[in-house]
Order: sequence, then structure tokens, then C-alpha cells
Amino acid sequence: MTLDQAIAELTRRISAASSGSVVRVTRVSAEEARIRAYAPTADEHAIKAATQDLAFQLLTGEGLDVQVLVYDITTSLPPDG
Repeated sequence: MTLDQAIAELTRRISAASSGSVVRVTRVSAEEARIRAYAPTADEHAIKAATQDLAFQLLTGEGLDVQVLVYDITTSLPPDG
């Protein structure tokens, strides 16, 4: 799996777990990225449950370090674009 495919799949899972989420991606290198999910507090557990196993598999099996960080959208507004 490529980094872009990993980001797309994790983003899809975040959106499925929290329809009101806003996602921002920062690519650190060809093998590393940070996905910041800004979502209602009630959706935090669902996002983590939907992404944690895949993120771990990517790290251990594919050598891709893609971290998913969840923020409360009511207190931490997502940066523009």
C-alpha cells in the first residue's frame, strides 16, 4: 500500500465513523503522515476504533507511519485547507 492509499483509506474510515468530522493531513515524508480529525467529542472513540488497527498494521507490515490524532471540534477549530 502506498502512503496516499493509506491516507485515503484512513480518511474514509474517519468519515464513516464521524460524518461531521473535518480531516487535515500533513505529509512528513514518503513513509510518514499525520491525520488530524476534528470531530464531536462523542465520535472520538468511534474514530479511534475505526482507524487504530489499520494504522498499526501499516506501521508493522508496510513501514508506513500514519498517525491519527483526534481533536474536539468544539474547542479546537481545524486550520484552513
